[in-house]
Amino acid sequence: MAKHFSESDIEEFRDCFFLYARQKAITSVEELTIIMRSLGFSPTVEELARYYDNYAKSNVIDFATFLDIMYEHSQNEKCQQEIVAAFLAHDKSGNGYVSAKELVHILTNFGEKISKPEVDRLFKEARVQDGVRCDDILRVLLTPLPDY
Repeated sequence: MAKHFSESDIEEFRDCFFLYARQKAITSVEELTIIMRSLGFSPTVEELARYYDNYAKSNVIDFATFLDIMYEHSQNEKCQQEIVAAFLAHDKSGNGYVSAKELVHILTNFGEKISKPEVDRLFKEARVQDGVRCDDILRVLLTPLPDY
């Protein structure tokens, strides 16, 4: 799948893959989740399980196979553009800002709903008080949460 990505994309994928793959290969859905989300993608739990089931050979995904997964997923997801479009749809004043109350409502009631403690953690990471700017929330949403 190298022909579908630029050299810089492949280098970024490689760096992230070998940073998080504990045994120089992906050996669990959790590792696949961390790597893909670290690269700014937002696969669902179901997609991650399907990728692992379909691509893992002897419960291992090597880097070349990971590129196949990334290609398949990139055909289906335009995460950042989708988040920006959704954000802008709720930006009533057109200034790149959504109120905290509105954002809580969106996050807890639509799509893959998240819990109030998860919203609180997200708001703490993004330093949300009365509201949030699009760039700030994108940075937090597209970065995996630490597992400590």
